Amino acid sequence: MCCDGTLFHSVVLQPTDSPRALSSLGLILKRKKGVVTFRQPCSAHQNNQCTIYENRPQRCRLFNCQQLLRVASGEITQSSAQETIASTRKRISQVVEKIEQLTETNPNQGLTQRYAVALANTAPSFERTELEAAMTELQAILEKEFRVRDEID
Repeated sequence: MCCDGTLFHSVVLQPTDSPRALSSLGLILKRKKGVVTFRQPCSAHQNNQCTIYENRPQRCRLFNCQQLLRVASGEITQSSAQETIASTRKRISQVVEKIEQLTETNPNQGLTQRYAVALANTAPSFERTELEAAMTELQAILEKEFRVRDEID
């Protein structure tokens, strides 16, 4: 979920990252006011795998979601984390399905951006209200179970 645009909309490169090397590997970089970023979903994230894993940016190397941190600390089991991930992915799919039922959005944009487009392009309706409720529930789960405080997106 960190690479597919669910948790983050962009990632800032760190001083140890080589924009030239990452760009040559296919990462699509943007420079704005001296800050180099790449948007999520990550162009190197394909078929649920990182195609540049050994050469991924520093932020990607260092990021551990709450589920990974809790497993590492012994707070939860790997099985429990996998169940949480699976149920959250199901909720994400439900939100995406609701978005797609309302309007066409760009699948190369992050979930939050697609949600915003859906709201902007849709008049108030029962389906829109359902989407808003589903997204609110999903955001609460992502905040509680996955996001790490102090992480930069």
